[in-house]
Order: sequence, then C-alpha cells, then structure tokens
Amino acid sequence: MSERLLPALGLAALLALTGCSGAGASARPDGEGPEAARGAGSAGVDFSLKDLAGKPVRLGALRGKVVFVSFWASWCEPCQIELARLQELWKELQGRGFELVSVCADPADSEGAVRQLVHRYRYEFPVLLDQESRVSDRFNPTMDLPFGLLLDRQGRVTARHQGYRPGDELTVRKEVEELLAR
Repeated sequence: MSERLLPALGLAALLALTGCSGAGASARPDGEGPEAARGAGSAGVDFSLKDLAGKPVRLGALRGKVVFVSFWASWCEPCQIELARLQELWKELQGRGFELVSVCADPADSEGAVRQLVHRYRYEFPVLLDQESRVSDRFNPTMDLPFGLLLDRQGRVTARHQGYRPGDELTVRKEVEELLAR
C-alpha cells in the first residue's frame, strides 16, 4: 500500500466512527448551540411530520414522556449503528415512559431506500420523514448526522448529541434514566 493511501484510509475510518459530518461525537447540555434547538420557554420543542404510513405525528403529543429525537439519513453508517443501540434502549425503557422518535432527513426520491432500511434493520420505533428538511434545518442546521435531542417530560431539550462513537449509548442511557427518575 502506498504511503499516501494509508492517511486517507485512516481519515475514512475516523469519519465512519464519529459521524457523517466528520465532527466527533459529543453531548452538550441545554443552553449551548442554536436557539431553536434549546426548546426555550415552557412550551418546549414541537413539530409535526408524516411517518412511513403517511400519518402525521406531532412530537408534542408525547409530552409527559422522556423523548430522544434522532436525526439520521439512510446513507449514514454511524446513524444505523446508533439507531440499533437506541432501539435496544427504547425497548428496555419504553414501559417506564421513554420514547424514541427518528427523523429521516433523506429527500423524497429516497423514500424506497428508507423503507428497505427500516425493514432490514427491523426498526420498531416511529420513523418520521423530513423530506424537505424543514425540521432538520430548524434543529440541526449544520446537518451533523447522527444528531439527537433529549427532551424532558415537558418537551424541553436537556441534551444534544452530535455524531456517534461506540459507547455513546451509555451516556444517553444515563441521561434518560436521570430524567425518568424525576
């Protein structure tokens, strides 16, 4: 292998492990980043998107539950890894008041690929389609993927997660369990 190819392969591996934007995985508490993503005020975060069946789903309808909103795309490998880990967490904690909602940022012409992926990985949580990037632009304007918002029972953002590294799900678990205990 040439000496020039090794650094390129190393960079590709780093991107695959941290996220599709190239940014490292990080968790930030509420109060940092774009104002729209903070869920400022008592109203909390709300939006409505259609699911894969074409049914409108309103995030505000989940008030009273702890919610993790995961923004992802079908072409983002770290997104698929994170979603699998989040689904495990969701299955375990759903009965205690935890919900997982995913927002797919793929364009409309990729809906078939999204459906195949959801079927292949057997995602059971709600998959919402943001084909015009209306919601993604509002909460994740840099389109770092995967990107997640953790909401308390009032719908306020308590943490944001950018990128994915193995073990990040342990941080999310801790944050979710703390909110469920309140």
